[in-house]
Amino acid sequence: MLTTSRYNQHTGKYASIIEVGATGNTLEQAMNSMKYLAKVMNEVIK
Repeated sequence: MLTTSRYNQHTGKYASIIEVGATGNTLEQAMNSMKYLAKVMNEVIK
């Protein structure tokens, strides 16, 4: 289903939402994923 919600993406030219995990994931699983995402983002932003 498509919605018209903006989630503050309109506040900045390069705003983005990154969702990690889902209802079937534990906090530990989400935190472990973030380690890898942070490394990739760090390389891209350099």
